[in-house]
Amino acid sequence: MRTSKQIVIAALLGVACMISAPAGASSDYPNRPISMVLPFPAGGITDMIARMVAQEMQTSMGQAVIVENKPGGGGQIAASAITRGAADGYSIFVGATEMFAINPTLFKDFSYVPSRDFQPVAPLAGSPLVLVVQQASEVASVEQLVEASINSGPTTYASQGVGSIGHLLAGLFADRTGAKLSHVPYKGSAPALQDLMGGHVGMMFDPVITTAPLIAGDKLRPLAIASRERSPSLPEVKTLAELGVEGVDAGVWFGAVVKAGTSEEIVQRLNREINKALKSPDVARRFAEQGLEPMSMSAPEFSEFLAKEDERWVALVKASGASVD
Repeated sequence: MRTSKQIVIAALLGVACMISAPAGASSDYPNRPISMVLPFPAGGITDMIARMVAQEMQTSMGQAVIVENKPGGGGQIAASAITRGAADGYSIFVGATEMFAINPTLFKDFSYVPSRDFQPVAPLAGSPLVLVVQQASEVASVEQLVEASINSGPTTYASQGVGSIGHLLAGLFADRTGAKLSHVPYKGSAPALQDLMGGHVGMMFDPVITTAPLIAGDKLRPLAIASRERSPSLPEVKTLAELGVEGVDAGVWFGAVVKAGTSEEIVQRLNREINKALKSPDVARRFAEQGLEPMSMSAPEFSEFLAKEDERWVALVKASGASVD
C-alpha cells in the first residue's frame, strides 16, 4: 500500500505530465489556429476551394483556419512547410493531382515522397477533363478528329505544360485511338485556351472548371468528357467510353494531407470536419457553379485513392518521357 507521501508525489507527477503535454495533443485538439498551406497563389481554383472549406471548418471547430499561399517548385515550397513542422495536425497541405501523383516522378530532383512524408486526410473536390476544339473548327466529333490527324497530318494539341494532366492524357488518347498528335506546351490553362480559341492549335484536354464558361459562350466545342460518368456541368457531352474509347478518363482533383506520424484521432477529426464542410449547402452550391464535384471519402479510402492515382500517373509520366530539371 502506498503512503500518503507517495500518493501526493504521484498526483503531482500526473499534473506535471498534463501541463507538459504538447500543444498538438489529440485530447484537446484544436486549441489554436490551423493553417492550410497551398502550393498555388491566391485567387486560383485551389485557393477558392480551400477558403470555402476553411470557413466552414473554423465555424464548426471553433478555431481559425488560415489559408497560406506558398507557390513554387511544383509544390515543394509548400510541402516543405509541412514536412519541416510537427506532426500535430495544425498544418494541412492542400494540393492538386500534380503535387501528389505527377510531380514527384516528373521532376528529376524532388524533395518529398507523398506516400512517405504525408498522411492522407480527405479529398476536397474534382473536375473531369473535357476534350475541346475551337468552336469554328471543322472537326465535330472524336471520330473526325482522329481521322483528320491521320489523313491530314498530325493535329497539334495544347497542354498546361510539360508533364501536365492535359499532356499525359492526350498521349494516352493518341495511344488508344491511333491519332497522330503534336504537343504544344504552355504555362498554364489560360494561354493555352487563348491560342486554342484563336485557332493556333487544334485541340486540348482541360478541366471542366475552366472550359465550361467558354463552351457556354460558344468559344469552344466539347467533343467528349474524359471521365467514367458524364459531368453534371456538361450533361449533354458523352464520355470517351461512350464513344468507344476506353481507359482515357482522368480529372484534376484536390486533396488534404498532414505530416506523416500525425495521430489517427486528429486525422479522423479533420476528415470528419472536411466532409462536413463539403456537405454545406453553400459549399455545394458554389462548387456546382464552378463545375466542381465534391469528393467525400474516409481517410483510408482517400489513402487507397492516392495509391491508385500514383500508380496510374507514374506509368504515364514514364511512358511520355517528360521530365523537368
